[in-house]
Amino acid sequence: MANLYYPYIKPNYVSGDGKTPLYVRYNYNRTKRTLISTGYNIKPDHWDDKKRWIKRACPEFEEIDSALTKITSKLGEILTYAKDNGIDPIVDFVLLELEKNREYEQRSNRVNMFETLELYIEEKKGKVSADQIKDYKSLKKHLTNFKEHSSQPITFRNLNLKFYNEFMDYLFYKAEKPDGTIGLLTNSAGKVIRLLKGFVNYQIAKGTIPAVDLTHFKVVEEETDAIYLNENELAEIYKLSLSDDKELEEIRDVFIVGCFTGLRYSDLSTLSPEHIDVANETINLKQRKVHKAVIIPMIDYVPEILEKYDYDLPKIPSYKFNERLKELGKKAKLKQKVEIVRKKGNLRVKEVHEKWEMMSSHTCRRSFCTNMYLSGFPAEELMRISGHKSPAAFMRYIKVDNMQAANRLKALRNSLNKQS
Repeated sequence: MANLYYPYIKPNYVSGDGKTPLYVRYNYNRTKRTLISTGYNIKPDHWDDKKRWIKRACPEFEEIDSALTKITSKLGEILTYAKDNGIDPIVDFVLLELEKNREYEQRSNRVNMFETLELYIEEKKGKVSADQIKDYKSLKKHLTNFKEHSSQPITFRNLNLKFYNEFMDYLFYKAEKPDGTIGLLTNSAGKVIRLLKGFVNYQIAKGTIPAVDLTHFKVVEEETDAIYLNENELAEIYKLSLSDDKELEEIRDVFIVGCFTGLRYSDLSTLSPEHIDVANETINLKQRKVHKAVIIPMIDYVPEILEKYDYDLPKIPSYKFNERLKELGKKAKLKQKVEIVRKKGNLRVKEVHEKWEMMSSHTCRRSFCTNMYLSGFPAEELMRISGHKSPAAFMRYIKVDNMQAANRLKALRNSLNKQS
């Protein structure tokens, strides 16, 4: 059902103004299909054929994105209505229902949760990052595997406290992780519940299902002990001689830029000359994850590294970056022992690692926020650079131990006393 309709442009069909009509294609079967006009024409360069959606580079992106979402959502409603009522969704029926533009009364016990979730994932493609699509698919996988452990059918109507308790038990003690181990940690389980609530609330807002009480669906979370690297440790990594390993040298340079800009890896890995204002020594871009425009000063090692690559940082796949990043930490002898204590349901899981073993692309952003905060830069202004939306979200990135907090307060008081 998920592949029955999608936005579409005709290949090689370009008019004199360099634009091509934008349609939504509905396939009843392999031989019966139709093109539904959106009323918009776009340049082929503004079309992402892989995602089957308009690119953000299109000047009318917001308007066209909204139109495509409206049409595809309505098609989803029509097909769900047809399925629930035993109606054959031939082309003529679908076109007539689109013309009527009426609302459909759906019953939660008649709407298939898994088919609706698949439609939801298709709707999100092109509008959210690939990582978020991966998260939605993970939600579907967990719900599918949960079927054999649930005491009741998995339907919208059965989203009750009993479902929540059984699903959480499954996530904590029975869910299989990508590495083959069993049981999710607290934050991972909480993320699955957050995604589920977002999906259900979206269907309620669309009118696909009636209101569902999700007040008992608590999004569990705990503070993690993720590491950051202080400026001395970063200096040691920057001084490493890596001329005999070009890939590792590039990974080191990208990592250092990340640690002094606070960019997420999705932005760091796509940083190019168009984002660099050399005259003002700033990086100007719209963050991919939250679509928020930020201006980041080029400080410390950043100008030198960017100039080294003609302001076009090496493009390194995230898996390769994270895989070899640990080599840098090991070469820099970051062997400090770090104890990690996390919860899995009612169990406490304790692990001890050397610091280099815990390095990842996320260490960049956490190191930037913590080091700049410790240097005395105001948190409110730092949030403008990092792009965090709330103080609570920002403070989760700050890793300050008790001694650092004490020294920070002492330094502040001494500074104030000298001024008085």
